[in-house]
Amino acid sequence: MTKIKKHFKKQPVKPDKRTGKVTRRTVGGGSVDVPAPVLRAWQELSGIKDPAKATVNAAKFRQLWRIFTSGRERISPELLQDPGAAEAYITGFHLPNAARAALLCRRIAQRVGIAPGAKPGVGSGVRLGDWLGKYFNHQRIFDLGCGSGAWSQVWLSEVRLKRNAVHLIDVSPALLEMAAKGIAYVRASMGQNASLYVETVAKEIGQIDFAQFDAQKNAPQPGSDAPDKSLDVYILGYVWNELIDDRAGRDRILTRLDSCRTAKRNALLLLAEPATDEFAWDAMALRDQLCAAGWVAIYPCPTGARACPMLNAEGGVRDWCFSEGGWRKPEEYMKLEEDTGIAHNKINSAIFALASPELARQLPKMSPSLIEQSQVVVGKPSVPGGRPGREKGFSYLLCTPDGLVKTAPKRIEIKFAKPRGSTVSSVAKP
Repeated sequence: MTKIKKHFKKQPVKPDKRTGKVTRRTVGGGSVDVPAPVLRAWQELSGIKDPAKATVNAAKFRQLWRIFTSGRERISPELLQDPGAAEAYITGFHLPNAARAALLCRRIAQRVGIAPGAKPGVGSGVRLGDWLGKYFNHQRIFDLGCGSGAWSQVWLSEVRLKRNAVHLIDVSPALLEMAAKGIAYVRASMGQNASLYVETVAKEIGQIDFAQFDAQKNAPQPGSDAPDKSLDVYILGYVWNELIDDRAGRDRILTRLDSCRTAKRNALLLLAEPATDEFAWDAMALRDQLCAAGWVAIYPCPTGARACPMLNAEGGVRDWCFSEGGWRKPEEYMKLEEDTGIAHNKINSAIFALASPELARQLPKMSPSLIEQSQVVVGKPSVPGGRPGREKGFSYLLCTPDGLVKTAPKRIEIKFAKPRGSTVSSVAKP
C-alpha cells in the first residue's frame, strides 16, 4: 500500500460539522480573461454565432444546468455521450471552467512572484510558461476526466514548453472529440518552436494504465530528455467529487501521485472543486493527504506542507477554503446568459496547486519569494450593521503559517477588500 493511500484511510473525507459559522460575503476583484485560442475554439465548437444552433444549444444547456445543480451524484456517465449534449456542454460550461483555470494560472504566477500584484517592487508580468521554461523543456499534461478540455487548453495556452504532450482522458467519446478539437486551436497559436502531441483515451480513470504513457516515445527516456527537464502536470478539474463512490478511480490517482515521489518526478497537481462546503472539504482532505506524503501546496496555502488549519482545526472547522475571482465575459456569452437566465458572474472555486516532493525541493531556487507569501485571505466574515458598502465590523479571516487569524483591514470599505486566495501584506492588528 502506498504512503498516500495509507494516510488516505486515516483521514475523514469531510468534517462532521463546523462551528463558529460566519456570514459569507462574496467579493470580486482581479478579473481574468480566457486565453484567446481557447475563446476562439469555444466560438467555433459551440456554434454560438449561428442563431439557430445557439437557440437549440441554449435550451439543452438549461436542461444540463438543472441536472448538474440538482445533485452531482446523479450525473450519469452516459449523459454527455451524445454529440448534441456535448455541444450544449461546450456552449454553457466550457468558458466558466476556462476562466477558473486562468484564475489559477494567475494566482500561481502571483504566488511565485512573477506577476503584477505578487509583491511590492516585484512583478514584471513574466508569463508562467516563461518562468517554467527556464527549468523544463518537456511537459506531459494528464487531464483526468477532461470533459471539454477547458483546463488543459488554458494551461497549454499559458505554459508552452519546447515539447508538449496532452493526454485527454474521459468516458465520453463526444466530449473527447470536442476537447481534442479545442487543443487544435491552441496548437495553431504555438508557433514552430514548440511541438505538441495529443492523445485521447476513452476510459474510466480506474481503468487507466499509466505505464502505457511512460512507455511512449514522447515520454522522457533515459539518455534523451533528462528527467529533471521534464514536468508532469495532473489536472483534476471538478473530477475528484465525481469519484467519491469510485474507490478504484481514487486509488489509481493516489497510486500515480505517490509514484511521483518514489520516481522523483517533477510534477504539479492542479485540483479544482465546486466552492461548496462538502466538495471543498473533500479537496482540502486530499491536499492534506498529499502534503503528509511530501507534496507541497503552493496555492493558496501559506503553510506549504503542513496540515490545513481550517480542516479538523481545534474547536471545529471554522470555514472552508475556496478562491474568488471575476472574469471578463465575451459578448456572445453575456447574450447566452440573458437568453437562459443562467449567470456565471463569479468563478469561485476550491482550487489548489501542489508540487511533488522533487519539484518542491527546487522551488526555493526557482522562486525565492514563494516562502514570503505569509498571509492569505480565506474568509471575510462581516458583522451586520452600518451603511451599505461600509459594513461595520468587516474583517478578514487569514490563513498564516501560524494558523488562522481574524483581523481588520486598514480600510474597511468593501470595494477595497481582497478576494479569497489573495495574499495580504498590510492589515491592522487583530
